[in-house]
Amino acid sequence: MAKYPNMIRSLLLLFLLLSGCNQQPTPAQNSWHTFKQEFISIEGRVIDNGNEGISHSEGQGYGLLLSVYFNDPKSFATLWAWSVTHLQTRNDHLFSWKYTTKQGVTDKNNASDGDILIAWALLQASQKWNNPDYQQAANNILRDIRNKLTTNWHGHKIIMPAEQGFISESNKLTVNLSYWVFPALQEFARVDKSPLWQELINSGLYLLNTAKFGQWQLPADWLQLGDTITLSPDKPPVFGYEAIRIPLYLSWAKLLTPDKREIFTTYAHDSKTQLNYLSPKVNLLNNSFTKYPASTGFSSTYQLIANKPVNLPPPQNKDYYSHSLALLSFIAKKQSASQ
Repeated sequence: MAKYPNMIRSLLLLFLLLSGCNQQPTPAQNSWHTFKQEFISIEGRVIDNGNEGISHSEGQGYGLLLSVYFNDPKSFATLWAWSVTHLQTRNDHLFSWKYTTKQGVTDKNNASDGDILIAWALLQASQKWNNPDYQQAANNILRDIRNKLTTNWHGHKIIMPAEQGFISESNKLTVNLSYWVFPALQEFARVDKSPLWQELINSGLYLLNTAKFGQWQLPADWLQLGDTITLSPDKPPVFGYEAIRIPLYLSWAKLLTPDKREIFTTYAHDSKTQLNYLSPKVNLLNNSFTKYPASTGFSSTYQLIANKPVNLPPPQNKDYYSHSLALLSFIAKKQSASQ
């Protein structure tokens, strides 16, 4: 055989190529393919089918993040182009939060979590695919987040949910702790020289340690910051589909300490509740639960928080937000374990 080294190398190369062609997509890759089929239009619009089919900056951010993870630059480029054309319509580099097919942008106010998610995805894409245009676009968004979306409260830097509309006449702030996307803030701190990002991480952890309500000492979907931290009087007093993202992002950032893990899991297995299902909402005033079980995505996020294997959404799961939560929890599990 030593007389035929070139033939042997050629046969080996052919074998490797054929082996690669026969590789089957993983369940996670299939789930991403389903997400694209169900929730992303051919133009690159992520469709929130549980919210009257609107699109928003949060959904575009999730789609962009998933595209990077699944090494799908074509989908990323399509999603990004649609986002720029249809949502980056303000006089800055932030994104109008809401788009409908009939009216286009119906509210030019931004949503800070959407801006953060998109900037984070752009940074990942610039590094993964060596695209300096994505890096520059992320830098522009970060600059406007710094200048327009943060404020001071009792010595802490706070992320406002949007540029407008969340400060009362008495200067009380309404905030959403799930807008502290901790792994994104960690990435911003690495690539940007501003100390703001670490200050925001610190303030998020402070609020989480302080804003505890109800029997199980859970954070609410929405908080009001005044002289003290209270439940927002204008929002439902619940821990629910907004706040479940808090421990998701904490886990992703490797900041979910055992005591915090216990906070977010105790209510679900407290024998006093006598529940035989996972409730997606806890009323923090009367400690009551929904009369229906949580979605697949909520359950997957709970599995991440409880340090259990994370289930991917089944093919019959046709809800944008549920599918997003499940895939994000799956990725958070993989990436936090490998860091």
